[in-house]
Amino acid sequence: MTKRIGIALIGMVVAALVLAGAGTIVLASIGSKRSAEESLVEQAEALGDLLGELTIPSEGGGESVRQRLRRVSETISVHGIGILVLPPNAEQPIGEVPDGVVISDLDLEALARGESVSGSKGDLIWAASGGTNVQGIPQALILTSAPDPILVPATRWFLLAAAGTVMLAVLVTIRLSRSLTGPVREASLAATRIAHGDLSSRVSDGDGRAGHEITELVDSINTMAVNLERSRSLERQFLLSVSHDLRTPLTSIRGYAEALVDGAVTDTAAVGSVIESESRRLERLVGDLLMLARLESTGFTYDTARHNAAEIVADTAHGFDRQAEERGIELSIRIPNDEPVILVDPDRYSQIVSNLLGNACRFADRTVAVTLWSQEGRVHLSVADDGPGIDDKDLDHVFERLYVAQHSPKTKESRSGLGLAIVSDLVDGMSGTVVVRRSSLGGAEIVVSFVVAR
Repeated sequence: MTKRIGIALIGMVVAALVLAGAGTIVLASIGSKRSAEESLVEQAEALGDLLGELTIPSEGGGESVRQRLRRVSETISVHGIGILVLPPNAEQPIGEVPDGVVISDLDLEALARGESVSGSKGDLIWAASGGTNVQGIPQALILTSAPDPILVPATRWFLLAAAGTVMLAVLVTIRLSRSLTGPVREASLAATRIAHGDLSSRVSDGDGRAGHEITELVDSINTMAVNLERSRSLERQFLLSVSHDLRTPLTSIRGYAEALVDGAVTDTAAVGSVIESESRRLERLVGDLLMLARLESTGFTYDTARHNAAEIVADTAHGFDRQAEERGIELSIRIPNDEPVILVDPDRYSQIVSNLLGNACRFADRTVAVTLWSQEGRVHLSVADDGPGIDDKDLDHVFERLYVAQHSPKTKESRSGLGLAIVSDLVDGMSGTVVVRRSSLGGAEIVVSFVVAR
C-alpha cells in the first residue's frame, strides 16, 4: 500500500510539472515569437526612411545596393534583408527577398500604400515596411529574424527546478505514506491477532495525526475486540451457569432414582414429586435453549393476526396464580375494558408475558403488578416487581443473551440469562419494542409495546 500511494503521489507531481512546463513553454514560445515579430516590424519601419539613400548608387563605383543591405543587416542583427521595387503598373516587383521568404508571402498592395506587414514561417520571422524611393516609386524593405533564444536557458532552469520538486515530492511522499499506512498496518496486524484468538489485542491510538478516517478504523477494531472479548466472557459464564442448571436437577434425579432402586425410600410419592419437579426444570432450560436456536435460524416464522391483547395477558397471568401463592407473592392484574387489539402471534405474545412474569416472581419480595393500557396508538404491557431491582451497570445488558445480572434470585433455582433474551427476540420479531426501567414498587419494570391494529 505504501508503494502504491508513493507512486500515485509522485506520478501526480510529475504529471502536474509536465503539464505546467509544457504550457509555460508553449505560451512563452508564442509570446517570444510575437515580441520578436513586433520588434522586427519596428526595425523595418525605422529603416524605412533610409530606403531612398540605400537605393542611390554611390559615386566612384562604391558599394552596390546589395552590399549595403548586407552590411546593414549585420549592423542591426537580423538574419536577412531585402528590398523590392513595386512598379505602379502592377508588374512583377523588382529586387530580391531574404532567404526563407517568397513574394507570395507579402501583401504587395499594403506595402505599396506604405503600410507594414509581418508574419512567420516555422522558426523564421519576417517583417516588411513600405515606402518610396527618390523617384517616388513604391518600394518595400523586408527583414527576417529568429525568436529570442531565451527559451533555451529558461527550459534548462525549469528542468532543474522540476528535478528538485520531484525529489522533494519523493521525500514528502515517503513520510506521508508511512504516516498514513503505519496505523493501517498496525490495525491489520491487530485484526490478524484477534482472528487467531488473541482478543486482548488492541490498536494504538497514536498521536491522532493519521486522520479522522484512520482514527475511526482504529476505534472500530478496538471496539470489536472489546465486544468479542466480552462475548467470550459471557459465553463462559453461560456455559458455567447452564452446566450448573443441568447438573443440579440431574444429580437430584439420579440420587432419588438410586434410592428407589435400592429400596431406601418409603415415601415414593414424595420422591416422584421431586423427580417431576426437577424434570420440569430441565424441560424449561432445554426449551429456552431450543427457542433461542430457533430464533437465530432464518426459517423461524410468526403466525401474526389481530388478537385481543387483554384476553391473552389475562389468561397467561392467571396461570401464575398458584406459583405466586406458593411463594407468598401478591399478583396484581389490571386490564382495560376497551379490549385493545394488536397484530401478534398469540402463542409468542403469551410466551413474552409468561417469561416476564416468571422473571418477576423469582425476584419479587411480595408484589408483582401486571398492567395493560393503550396510549398514543400503542398497547403497552408492564410487568413490575418490588424486588431488589436492577443494578445500574446491568440495565444496558438485561436483554443480552447469556447475560446474568448481579442480583441473584431468592429461590434455589439459578438462571442462565435466557428468558429476557427470548423476550427481546420475540418482541423484535413481531415489530414491537421493549424497555426496562426502575419500578415505582422499588424493583424492576419491563414494558413491552405494540402498535394498535387498525
